[in-house]
Amino acid sequence: MANTNMTLLYPDFWALAFDEFDKGQYPLKNLVNRQYESLLARFGDVVNVPIAESMTADNYTPGETLTASNLTQVTKQVTLNQSKRKTLEFNGTELTMSPYDLIQSYAVPAIESLMEAVETGIYVEMLKGKYFSDGMTTFNEDTVIDAGTLLSGRKIAIANRKLVLAPGDSGSLKKTDPYQFVNQSGERDVMIDGMITKRMGFDFYESNGISIYTPFDLVGAINNVAGYAIGDTTIIVNGFNDDANPIRPGDIFKITGDTTPYTVVSTTTTTSDTTGITFYPPLVAAAANTTAVTVTPTRSVLAFVPNALAFAARPYAEIPAGAGVISRVMDMDGMPIRISVWHSGNLGLKVQYDVLYGHTLVDERRVQRIIID
Repeated sequence: MANTNMTLLYPDFWALAFDEFDKGQYPLKNLVNRQYESLLARFGDVVNVPIAESMTADNYTPGETLTASNLTQVTKQVTLNQSKRKTLEFNGTELTMSPYDLIQSYAVPAIESLMEAVETGIYVEMLKGKYFSDGMTTFNEDTVIDAGTLLSGRKIAIANRKLVLAPGDSGSLKKTDPYQFVNQSGERDVMIDGMITKRMGFDFYESNGISIYTPFDLVGAINNVAGYAIGDTTIIVNGFNDDANPIRPGDIFKITGDTTPYTVVSTTTTTSDTTGITFYPPLVAAAANTTAVTVTPTRSVLAFVPNALAFAARPYAEIPAGAGVISRVMDMDGMPIRISVWHSGNLGLKVQYDVLYGHTLVDERRVQRIIID
């Protein structure tokens, strides 16, 4: 066998995949709020994130008796409840490969699977935000400006705004004159580096995780004899056989006869199939019983500020010496990943990469989604 030395027994060897990893872009974990990681490390798996209240100033005449407003602090919890791993088992055939081929063929894809899972999880959590704008007909510089305007209308800070989009959507913008040509954009980034850096108050990033999650095209129907009136925000439905791929917050649906795209805020299920949908915005047209409801495959461009979502990751503890497993915790692009190596039967070798993390949409006002089909 080509690899009979001790190198393969150590996590440091399998950590070489970190240096060779170049399979896509997964930036979201480093663009959101991670200030609570230290608290989780010190106090357990759950931390409460306070949300700023909206207040109005009271009229005041000097000398009058003062009264105070009662406060009820609203919080969201960040819980380390997401655990991902990839375990590889090598037999004699694979272990005859060169070290370089082992890293390229197996270790790099294993790391990619973890990065992709984390990225997609954050993206799907962001989809729970109810505020969106329609980019299905036209997606251009005006759409991006409108997203920023809507954030400003909700009193969201202009500083440090991020815009994260799938590579294909980024490519569409790069082809437009206001992003490509120096005389219109004032920047040479697209022509020189092939990337959009900052426009319309947003720092731009591409994410390969966005195109990973696309909901299925599902059709159900209104299930309420009285139908629903303009302004309703919940409908009872039937006909959705979605137990294998459930409708989830962030999915977009339309009702026959109404061209408005509605975003799912929450669902109720019966025997694992969706039977109720709460959505935003409120109905703009009445919907009669048995009217078809179609969930449309879409993806979102995310316009947000970092404190829209809280994220935290913590490494699993290294396995103590003498347990037959050698483990190390190492950093991969801001993620603390544990690498464990041990012998399996028949002179085989097992290598596992794992990570523990959690994320919570803290304030949906801080996210504006641009819906693209």
